[in-house]
Amino acid sequence: MTAAPWPFGALIPLRYGVILADPAWLFALRSPKGEAKSPQAHYRCMPLANIQALPVSQLAAPDCVCIMWATAPMLPQAIDTLVAWGFTFKSAGAWAKQSPTGASWGFGPGYIYRSAAEFWLLGTIGRPALRSRSIRNLIVAPRREHSRKPVQMHADIEAMFDGPYVELFARSQRPGWDCWGNETTKFEAAA
Repeated sequence: MTAAPWPFGALIPLRYGVILADPAWLFALRSPKGEAKSPQAHYRCMPLANIQALPVSQLAAPDCVCIMWATAPMLPQAIDTLVAWGFTFKSAGAWAKQSPTGASWGFGPGYIYRSAAEFWLLGTIGRPALRSRSIRNLIVAPRREHSRKPVQMHADIEAMFDGPYVELFARSQRPGWDCWGNETTKFEAAA
């Protein structure tokens, strides 16, 4: 039996102290009117089994943290994915989405509630050192383009953990980070 090909291009196995992931979750649509707002309308999505089959633990240094973005309807699958990738769930946080001007709360799609928050899960392999205990598990920031995350997340991660850093399913480049995904130049590089 031959090993599966390395899916992560130039990323280096067993290198990263921090893995930030924003998986391309495939959402079940409940009606045609939700299609324009769905992730599928903005980028290529992956079936859950394909996301879970990615050998993410092979990117991890012996002491590594994985921070994974997930929406409320996908939280059970996201926790399962974190475990499938070889990480032990430890904590979570939320991004409270403001309107683009910051004057009101976001009003996104939702199956029951209208989404004004997106969540992240934190899991570990080994015992990664924590450099700062002053970072809160809440980011309050305006929403931007579909699926574009707040820049504060990267700054918080860099304050809390030593690298090297990698972002999976990245949509922009960031100095000091390796990036992987099919849209790594979608948005202007972070400063």
